[in-house]
Amino acid sequence: MNLRRFSVTVSTLALAIAVIPTVASAQTSNATSAQFSSHVASHKAHATVSKQVASPGVYDLTIAISGDTARLGTVLVQIGNAERSVTLGQRGSAVIHQHVVVNGHRITVRATAEATPTIAVRSHKLRSIVRRTSNPKPAASTGSTSPPAPAPAPAAAPAPAPAGPVFPGSPVATSAASGPVGEPASWRLIFDDEFASSSLDLSKWSTGWYGSGITAPVSPAELQCYDPAQVVQAGGELDLGLVAKQETCGGQTRPYASGMVTTSGKFTYTYGFAEARIWLPGSTVLTNWPAFWADGTGSWPTTGELDVLESLGGQACWHFHDASGAPGGCPAQAAFAGGWHTFGADWEPGTVTWYYDGIAVGTVSSAITASPMNLILDLATDNTSGGPIQAPATMRVDYDRVWQH
Repeated sequence: MNLRRFSVTVSTLALAIAVIPTVASAQTSNATSAQFSSHVASHKAHATVSKQVASPGVYDLTIAISGDTARLGTVLVQIGNAERSVTLGQRGSAVIHQHVVVNGHRITVRATAEATPTIAVRSHKLRSIVRRTSNPKPAASTGSTSPPAPAPAPAAAPAPAPAGPVFPGSPVATSAASGPVGEPASWRLIFDDEFASSSLDLSKWSTGWYGSGITAPVSPAELQCYDPAQVVQAGGELDLGLVAKQETCGGQTRPYASGMVTTSGKFTYTYGFAEARIWLPGSTVLTNWPAFWADGTGSWPTTGELDVLESLGGQACWHFHDASGAPGGCPAQAAFAGGWHTFGADWEPGTVTWYYDGIAVGTVSSAITASPMNLILDLATDNTSGGPIQAPATMRVDYDRVWQH
């Protein structure tokens, strides 16, 4: 059966937008891209919507598409580098969500099809664009004997960084070379992603839970599918978004779509200090079920699970799962929503100690496993374990690092 498809592309006018590369599977075939390109060229009918936005930033686009179902059938959608198949419902409509970085003030969406489709675009600003700055490296010495140029007048000294964590709010970002926050022992950095490039490093990360494309959640009770389109890297950070959007995964239709990244098959570690700097969704309490954790390779829970952070009932909590149980706890303070905070765990033979904003918050010293573990960051939601459901919502990650002695 021939499938009638049309494309949706985000382009730019004079000031333009930069489409965030939605992270598709690394196994996407060139044949699919070629098929898409030839399909676009074979169609003549199109519709265009140009939308003004008030200021630059990261936006969530909601694109509603409608048309004659009998003529359009299955739809191949492309926004930037992402390609997805969409089937119009019985009423002849479909909705797509896409995060984009808008550097100017205008977004243009164009749909091309065998027959002219109808499109509507709604934008929601998620955040402003924050660019990282760093101190320039000093110039290397050339060995010249020429007298040095006169030194410029000294500038005012910058305010010293706080010696400890800041409560509530945002601890000062640290360099990977300085070691884990609050643990100044001798460390060797073995994994580091500062999320500073324009797209996710697929040599380190995969999207979804043990699969490619849209995957099922970790637990059947979760209400979201993991969709690569909800994994966005821009402005020096990784954003995992949660949106109200029906998707089918694991043989079930779920009401939300969200983002997950994992180093499974690409990086594991046995013992060490894992730390991430994260902005969690929520205001007075944490919303949804965000988590930063490490999962043992092999049979769960025999090979262990180290929950550095997960939101349970609106609180930031830590646990270690093994075959005998899951000891852990939740720090008393509830100041972890709506600001930057560091979450780390020092996994040593026979013991794990957790650090939140550089403060030791708990230790487990029994049944600690020794199997290699991979790193996971995700934003889930459900009706029982996590905090109140909030959509749209974003879990922002500044960096993810692992050190060993």
